[in-house]
Amino acid sequence: MSFVPDADAFLEVLSTTRAIRRYLPDPIPPVDLQKILFAATRAPTGSNRQAFHFIVLTDSEKSIQAKRLLGDVARAVWADKRSADGYDSGSGAVADSPKARMAATMAHFVDHFDEAPVVVIPCLRRYRPPSPSEGASVYPAVQNLLLAARALGYGGVITMWQHGVEEPLRALLGIPDDVAMCATVSLGRPAGGGHGPVRRRPIAELVSGDSWGSAPDWAIDPPGTRFTQAGPPR
Repeated sequence: MSFVPDADAFLEVLSTTRAIRRYLPDPIPPVDLQKILFAATRAPTGSNRQAFHFIVLTDSEKSIQAKRLLGDVARAVWADKRSADGYDSGSGAVADSPKARMAATMAHFVDHFDEAPVVVIPCLRRYRPPSPSEGASVYPAVQNLLLAARALGYGGVITMWQHGVEEPLRALLGIPDDVAMCATVSLGRPAGGGHGPVRRRPIAELVSGDSWGSAPDWAIDPPGTRFTQAGPPR
């Protein structure tokens, strides 16, 4: 007999998994890390090679050093982006505007990145030259990881901070040259609002049937869906 999950509960997890950037200081117990990483390793990969690998940073001295490296680059990258994208001008000057709230959230995130209870670096053992398609063998696992964390009451967010400190991080963590570091994922128990229904564009704006720009009749959002406008900050 095949396993049939509770579809409604599963779909609720999917529709309420948001990026979490504020964490309580509580550590994630090994029993929960095992469940989260087990879910990650169940993801599909190209040719079923299972070429992904996950480095889990918690509270060891080496982990603290690695988090500090990532935190330093996070703060530098955000400072440049905040200035380049004008987060403090226009509606960003209004304290309770979406733009200002996002800037405050990001500032808190990078300022406290080193304190995240867990940071996971998803990697990919390369078995051919780098290509645009290789992410298909690692990013489904990252999504599994985030969904499992959500199901257990934790939250996280995907970043690419590792690109800014690749050489020292590779040396510190002993990552072989033929292994690509594909993301940086922070995890922890949400502080503040936590998870809830996410706001996105209407499904009819994001789905086409047969040809671009023509939404199918069934592309209708469920009752109670909340929307937001995506795009550059104004």
